[in-house]
Amino acid sequence: MSASPTPLRETLARLDAHLAEKGLDRGEVLDVGELSRRTALAEGEVRALLEGAGVLDDRVDDRIRGRVRALYEAYLDESGKRPADVCRDVAARLGISDRWARSLLNGDKMPNVSDLTRLAEFFRIEEGTKFFTDPAPVVLNGALQRVVGELDGGAEDGPLLRFTLKHGVVTLALRGRRLTPRKQEALALMLEGLLGSESEEAER
Repeated sequence: MSASPTPLRETLARLDAHLAEKGLDRGEVLDVGELSRRTALAEGEVRALLEGAGVLDDRVDDRIRGRVRALYEAYLDESGKRPADVCRDVAARLGISDRWARSLLNGDKMPNVSDLTRLAEFFRIEEGTKFFTDPAPVVLNGALQRVVGELDGGAEDGPLLRFTLKHGVVTLALRGRRLTPRKQEALALMLEGLLGSESEEAER
């Protein structure tokens, strides 16, 4: 008797079924770099999981410290803030010294549960501390389930995802913000208008 498919494999199968209906493949929709940033997993790890490869066992401590560091580096890149300023902000949020905050963010020290809770709040991680402790396949599965939910039409990002698929846009970054369906429809209509105007000008 064969083993039951893992949740990640089930999610990938559902994703592939949706994409097949639209004549697309994963490479046209899934951005490994964006998934890496969203999950705090290395791009190579994300790519291996998408291809069905297993992952090496890792210690929970190493997993947590690595993801904190990945979030910190992504935050620096997206915010444009100086490391010293981010360390100061985190120190104030956690009630610790700037030096200790720097050690936590660089992955040199292990945060306690209270620190992890506040770090999840600081980086706006909806999953809370589970984001730092769950194995890589579980974290990636959570990110992909959101994509599948959008394709199912049951998530808040449905209108935007339909727009990106229609126009071949790989990602539409909103920097973690969630928009209401009405706002998404308005944004999609605005973008449709812009793309339509560009097409008309190109045909002249």
